[in-house]
Amino acid sequence: SLHEIARASKIGFLIDKLPVAEEAIRFASLNRLDAADLALYGGEEYEIVVTVKSNLWKKAQKAVEDAGGRLIRIGKATEKSRVLLKTKKKTRAIEPRGYEHFKTTEQRSTV
Repeated sequence: SLHEIARASKIGFLIDKLPVAEEAIRFASLNRLDAADLALYGGEEYEIVVTVKSNLWKKAQKAVEDAGGRLIRIGKATEKSRVLLKTKKKTRAIEPRGYEHFKTTEQRSTV
C-alpha cells in the first residue's frame, strides 16, 4: 500500500514507527525471523494505510476515534520517491513486494 500511494502521489515515505503486534515479535524471535519483515511482507493486512496532512492530524484522529477506530502515526511523506523504514539501528528500503489486491492473476504472474 505504501508503494502504491507513493507512486500515485509522486512522493515517498519515511516509516519510523512500524506497528508490530507483541505476538508477532515473540514469534519472530522464536523462529529467528525479522519482525519488521513479518509486518511488512507476511501476508494479510489488518491495518489501512492513509495519509493525513499534518495540520489536520488532530481533527482526523478525533473523527476516527468518534467512529470507534484509532489512527496510528507510522511516519511521514517525503519529497524523495522512496519508501524507507527507520529503526534504532539503521534505515533501509521497504521493498515493493506486498500482495496487490486489484491485479488479475495474469498480471501477478508476470511481476
